This record gives sequence, structure tokens and C-alpha cells, in this order.
Amino acid sequence: MRSLDGRIDPCLGVIVSPFRGQSPTSEMQLFCVMHTNDGRPVPMHLEYTCVWDSTISQALAEEMRKMALLYSHAESGVKLDQHWRNNMTIFTKMTESLKEKTPKDISADQFVEVMRRIVAKEE
Repeated sequence: MRSLDGRIDPCLGVIVSPFRGQSPTSEMQLFCVMHTNDGRPVPMHLEYTCVWDSTISQALAEEMRKMALLYSHAESGVKLDQHWRNNMTIFTKMTESLKEKTPKDISADQFVEVMRRIVAKEE
């Protein structure tokens, strides 16, 4: 990923798979794309361990909102209001996948509302 000052920085990517069968859970894979000395991109699969926070702080929610806003206008971005499958939008699929990872201090419905505010395109 090229930074504003022209440097090529590593890029972290997350691939979230579709639901498995009738379960609303998805698997996640992480990759890091680094550039070699001659500028060729080299994807590397990352192994990781998740530790889920028990809360979503206001500061974290604000940073997530800023990141979503930054990428919301990207030409290759995912349109979250598009139909995914079975009368479900991509946004609903995403939030259903994440509900089991919901911080313990809020309900699943509150989590969906937080996510809705984060991805809203208004500043």
C-alpha cells in the first residue's frame, strides 16, 4: 500500500468466509502483503490468536468509524447494503458473523447498532 509520502508500507488484509452451512459463523484468514527490494508484492499468511475485548470503548468505535469512512469511497470497496443471499444484505451477513464475538458489556442488538453507526457514511 503506497503511503501519502510515496513509501510502500505493508498491507494487512482480512478474508472473512461465507457462513458454514446454516451456522452464521464465518472463518477469518489474515494476510500481510510485503514488498521485496525490487518492489514485487509477496502475500504472507498470518497465524494469529484472538483475545476479545470485553468492551468497545468510545475511542475504538471512533477509530473504526474513521477507518470505515476512509475506505467507504474506495472504488473496489464492498457495498454493505447490497444483497448477499437468502434475503440478507452484506451488512447483515457481516454483523451476524460477528455477533458471537460481541463484547460482553452490550447485547447483540446493541452491537449491530454500534456497527451500523460505524459504517454510516455521514461524518
